[in-house]
Amino acid sequence: MNLKIKNKLVENIALTQEIHALNHMVLNLQFSCTEQTRKHWTRSEDMLLNQATLLFGVNDLNRLQKILISKNRKQIYFRIRYINENPNMFQNWTLYELIQLK
Repeated sequence: MNLKIKNKLVENIALTQEIHALNHMVLNLQFSCTEQTRKHWTRSEDMLLNQATLLFGVNDLNRLQKILISKNRKQIYFRIRYINENPNMFQNWTLYELIQLK
């Protein structure tokens, strides 16, 4: 196998694993923080929001889903597409779409 192709495959596998982890994190964040007026946050919700803040530079859940597509390549990769603006109906990016974004 050509070394260049092999390196590209390894890079795509690593990217796929990273995408899966980030999609899972953002999905957990969305499900655990859907109420805008939520007063009492659990420790895990705080950790998820802090992680999102570090990754995406925002700490407002409503802005998070909009900003995911706008700042840099990593944020575009981990955007979750919403159907009919309903956060409970989502689709993750496919690997084909991610490759097209490069």
